[in-house]
Amino acid sequence: MHTEAQHERSGEKIRTDAPVDHAGKGENFAPTDLLATALGTCFLTVMGIAAKEQGWKLNETTVEIDKKMTIQGPRKIESLSLHIEMPADIKPDQLKALKKATKDCPVLRNLNDSIQIKVKWNQAQKKQKRSLNFVPTHVFRETPQVTFFDAGVKGSNGSDVVIHHGSALSPPNDDDFEQYYVHHHQIDHNLVLDGSRTFTLLNPEWDEPHHVIYLNQKMGALQIPIGTYHRSVSGPDGSMVLNQAVRDSDFDPNKEFIPVSLRDRVDLRKAKAVDPVYWIWEGGQIKRTNLNSLLATTQQMKA
Repeated sequence: MHTEAQHERSGEKIRTDAPVDHAGKGENFAPTDLLATALGTCFLTVMGIAAKEQGWKLNETTVEIDKKMTIQGPRKIESLSLHIEMPADIKPDQLKALKKATKDCPVLRNLNDSIQIKVKWNQAQKKQKRSLNFVPTHVFRETPQVTFFDAGVKGSNGSDVVIHHGSALSPPNDDDFEQYYVHHHQIDHNLVLDGSRTFTLLNPEWDEPHHVIYLNQKMGALQIPIGTYHRSVSGPDGSMVLNQAVRDSDFDPNKEFIPVSLRDRVDLRKAKAVDPVYWIWEGGQIKRTNLNSLLATTQQMKA
């Protein structure tokens, strides 16, 4: 079921496979996927040409295509839905000109009379510059056997404790897809009482949408803002975390703790694919770092 096409001039290759619902394994693009891809790349190409001719700088622009096949009758593409994400800094007159340019896409001209084509335009919002906040604890007394500290969070009007027995994951995966919690009426302040816990935060609206926090008690309470997707995992010894929440009047526990799967959330998968910002406890303070620095630190500790 596999085929390979080679571009004569460049030598670049494209491989295809039959889809899983039509006698294949879906290991590469299906031939009909290439038709959809041709339309999407054609849109991007004519927009790029138009922007270049006008001397505009066209930042990241993406096209996502939903392909729908016929259910009855001869097997063919019934419809293609294009979701075009334009950069946040594009001006209205530029957007209008680029929309007009897509009408000159030759692939569109060829397909218009045979396939239903829908185009949805969206302009990205400017990303929020955001840094994480850790609410410090005030240690009253600490000895080798006893730690006595103030764990209060100003404005907190709710609290919950999450205990992980062993290397637990919260929330659990949806088959091969990660799941996350998100709160719309609650701000979390997670304080480790025992052990350590690794939190992953995703927020597509942030300029840095992916954060990984190796949280321990000394770092204080990790604040998770409203609308931020989060999950956590403990090591083999487990952990205990106290959440001193700030809840508004619309808080409903039956709605605030429903896992969200990455299966159908392209925006969250994109956020997860961005290199994360790491937060660790090092040298008696919270340190923000990247993967290369983290790996270097880990190697030094092993040495």
